[in-house]
Amino acid sequence: MTERSVFAVRNFRHLLAVFLSRYLEPHVIRFVTIAVLLMGLINLLIACLTIDDDRNAYGSYAGADYSCFYVAGSLLNNYPAEQLYNFDLQSDLYHALLPGVPEAQEIPFVNPPFFALLFRPLSMLPYLTSYLTWIALSTILYVAGFELLRRALGSLPAASSSISLLLALSFAPFLLESAIGGNSSAFGFFAVALALYFERRNNPTASGIALALCFYKPTLLVLILPMLLVGRRFRTLLGVAVGGTVLAAISILIAGWESSLGYVRMLLNLSQMTVGAEEVFRTWKYVDLMSFSRLLLGTDNSLTWVLAGVSALVVIPILIRTWWTIDDGGENRRDLIWASTITWTLVLNLHVGIYDSILVVASLLLIAGVLYRRATDPSTAMDGPFRSLLVFVYLTPLFTQHIAKWIGFQPFTLILAAAAVYPLLLLVGYPLRGRKVPASQSSAV
Repeated sequence: MTERSVFAVRNFRHLLAVFLSRYLEPHVIRFVTIAVLLMGLINLLIACLTIDDDRNAYGSYAGADYSCFYVAGSLLNNYPAEQLYNFDLQSDLYHALLPGVPEAQEIPFVNPPFFALLFRPLSMLPYLTSYLTWIALSTILYVAGFELLRRALGSLPAASSSISLLLALSFAPFLLESAIGGNSSAFGFFAVALALYFERRNNPTASGIALALCFYKPTLLVLILPMLLVGRRFRTLLGVAVGGTVLAAISILIAGWESSLGYVRMLLNLSQMTVGAEEVFRTWKYVDLMSFSRLLLGTDNSLTWVLAGVSALVVIPILIRTWWTIDDGGENRRDLIWASTITWTLVLNLHVGIYDSILVVASLLLIAGVLYRRATDPSTAMDGPFRSLLVFVYLTPLFTQHIAKWIGFQPFTLILAAAAVYPLLLLVGYPLRGRKVPASQSSAV
């Protein structure tokens, strides 16, 4: 690096350190997070009270992404279940529900039949009431998952629990995309948090059964299942198999063999559905590496696959090596490997919406738990790099979609990659507060 570059880096680090010391005081964090939550609630109220011809004052359609779940529940209530993946029928019901939506616009239901079952009672309510009920249920699932994991870790100070929860609730991928956006990612977050809870309680079979709930969106398991296999977590895999079998049986009972197999065929073709399908899948709303590459280089550019493939070839061997030793170094090592794997799942994937990035909250909780357990003084547990990472993870989603849509670059993918790398660095004794971890502590991780 040139002398000027070194000076610029040092100046940036100094400014960041000043920001962290001055503006990350508990009272500031509380003020900011409560303000964000209030603004979110006000925007939701305005959106619900200003609906005219299916659009609200912001120009978006009532219920946002929730409409596809409502349609799925309505379809099961009023038509043969075998028609669940009849996309023409889904389209007819969607446009009947929201007549003002342009004819070309579609939000298809692409989850398995057992997940559609959850929306049968909700679809019996008026649409707006059902949407608000789903927001409440999503919030309950999210908070329940957060509290399960926080209490299971044990090492997180009780004094910081309210601030941590406020940060999680005001995190844009949850508040704006999952809750207000009507998406289903809180269900996945709860499933992963429940699995980690049972993992910490030394109940691997129950942990696997909880993970099986992630089959509602199988892309969430794209790295977790290989981790369990390479790490020889066979009891957890047994739980996944048992849970998956039960959910498959429920799906077959609900929709029949033909429709269930239709879902499997649709799932296998998911990559073809996402590539270049901007009218259905808005690439700028996705944070996975494939979407990042397509957005940056174009869907027809062969370099898209090269960039994604090279990145995977670099990262996956490192992950495999850590997975193999997941049980060789105690709870800190297990937590860091889980944290890295969960976050890499968001990046090394074909199809991950920004709403699913709420899983990084579970990863950050795991890392924080390790830092507090390793610290001799709890007041110094949250080292500078981790605090900086928290700031970027929290703030970037507030503007990342606008950047991605305007200039074709998704910065949040890079922030998530950094959040996935950080626990791997801790595994090898990354310096805390400027000092290298002694070899004895590093091996204990």
